[in-house]
Amino acid sequence: MNDKANRIPLERFAREFLGRSFYPYQLEIAEAILESVFNNKGLTFTVMLARQMGKNEISALIEAYILAHKQGSHTIVKAAPTYKPQIVNSRLRLLSMLEHSKAADRIWRSHGYIIGLAHHPKEVGLQTGPRVLFLSAGPDANIVGATASILLEVDEAQNVSVDKFNTDLRPMGSTKNATTVLYGTAWSDDTLLAQVKATNQELEEQDGIRRHFEHNWRTLAEINPRYKAFVENEIDRLGRDHVTIRTQYFLQTVSGAGFLLTEKQRHLLRGKHEWLDSPEEDEYDDYFVAGIDVGGEAKQKAGVEQASWKHDSTVMTIARVTRNELDQPGLQIVHQIEWNGKPYTEQYSQFVELCEHWDFRRIVIDATGLGDSLASFLAARLGDEIVVPFHFSRQSKSKLAYQMLSLIDTCRLKMYKDDTAPDDISTEAWKQLKLARYRVPGENLLDMYVSTEEGHDDFLMSIALCCEAIRNPLPESSYSFFFMIRPPVDPDDLSWF
Repeated sequence: MNDKANRIPLERFAREFLGRSFYPYQLEIAEAILESVFNNKGLTFTVMLARQMGKNEISALIEAYILAHKQGSHTIVKAAPTYKPQIVNSRLRLLSMLEHSKAADRIWRSHGYIIGLAHHPKEVGLQTGPRVLFLSAGPDANIVGATASILLEVDEAQNVSVDKFNTDLRPMGSTKNATTVLYGTAWSDDTLLAQVKATNQELEEQDGIRRHFEHNWRTLAEINPRYKAFVENEIDRLGRDHVTIRTQYFLQTVSGAGFLLTEKQRHLLRGKHEWLDSPEEDEYDDYFVAGIDVGGEAKQKAGVEQASWKHDSTVMTIARVTRNELDQPGLQIVHQIEWNGKPYTEQYSQFVELCEHWDFRRIVIDATGLGDSLASFLAARLGDEIVVPFHFSRQSKSKLAYQMLSLIDTCRLKMYKDDTAPDDISTEAWKQLKLARYRVPGENLLDMYVSTEEGHDDFLMSIALCCEAIRNPLPESSYSFFFMIRPPVDPDDLSWF
C-alpha cells in the first residue's frame, strides 16, 4: 500500500485495529509523518510536545501502523539517549500496543531489541515481515551498521549529540531515503533538536510543507481538565520561571546554554559569616555537617611529571547548621578541604581526625565507585546515623540538585566571605558554581555538571552532598557516642585500600 487511498484511515486503524483513541493533535502529527513514509518523500520532522502529552504514544502508533501495512522486510530504527530506561520503555510501549491489537498472533521478538510483525501467524517463527530496531544513541553506543529502510526516529533528541546523529544515525536512512523524526522538548538553542527545528522552519517558508510540530501544555489542557489541573499545580508548586516549567511545559529554550545558577542565585549564595579553621572559633551554639565528593588517587605515570596532569579531587565541605524564623534548617559553609591525588589510606585517616575535631552530626559521602570503600569504613567507625553513603544515579543526582537549588532560593545556603578564606579554595569553589550547567535527561529529572572542557565539579558536588545532610532530621546523640561503638570490622585494618 503506497498511498493514502489504499490505506486504512489512521483514526479508524487506531480505534478498530489497536482499540485505542488518540487526541486530534496526535493524529495530525502521525498522519503527516506517515504521508512521507508511504510516499517515500524522505522528509525530516521535528516534534516538540510538553511532558505527558503523548509523544511516545505517537511514535508507537506510527510504528504499529507501518508494521501492519508494509509488506517485505522493512526496518524502522528507534533511538534514544539511553537504552535504560528510555529505549526499554519505548520497546515495551509498542509491544503492549501490539499485544492488545488484532495482530497479537503475528508478533515476533529477537535479540531483546527487535520487534517484528509477520505477514501471517505461521511466519512468526521465520521472523519475516517489517521490524523495529531499538538502539541507544548514547555517546559510547556502537550502533554503526544498522539500516533504517523506511523510518528513523530519535526520542529525547535534545539530549542526543549533534555529532552522534550526523555520524552514526543520519547515515542509517540515507540509502533508502527514509523519513526521519526527532521528538523532544525544549532545551538550549544549540541542541540537535533546536538546530533541526530551525532548519525545518526555514524549509517550511520555502515550500509550505509542514515539518515542525509544536504544542505546549495548553493544547492538551483545553481538552483534558485533569491534565490542566496537574500542570497548574506544578506551576504553583515550582513557579512559572522554574527550569522544568519553562522547558518541559512551555517549550521555551534556555539561553546561555543552561547554566545551573543565575546571577541572582549566586548573589543569594554569598554569606556574611567568616571562614572557620576550627569549630572552637565558632561563636554560635550550633553543630556541623559535611559533604564529601570522592576523587581519584594519584598513580604516577611513567615519563609524566605529576604537575602536568590533574584529575578530580576529593573535596570535603563543612557547614554550620542554622535555623530560620520558620524553624527550617539551613547551612552556612564555613570550611572546605581539597585533596588531590592523595592515597585513600591517608584520606581515611584525615577524615577520622576531622570527624573528631568538628564533632559532625552527619556526613554524606559519595559512595559511587571509588568512594564505596571509604564510605563503608567511615560508617563502621562512626555509625550509620552519622555517615550516610550517597550513590549517584540519574534520579538521586536530580534530587540532590533540586535540594541544593531549594536551599539557595530560600536563602538557606550561604558561602563564607571570600576575604576570610584561602584564595585557592575560594576561587575554585566559585569558579565551579559559576560554570555549573544543567540539563533535563528525562521527565522531572535535572542533571548538574561542569563541562570537562571547562574544569571539574568536585567542589560543586561536595556542596550539594552537604545540602543532602539536612534533608532528614539529624540524630540527637553526639558524635562521640557513636565513636565509642565497636564497629563490625576492624577500622584500623587498611588492607582494603
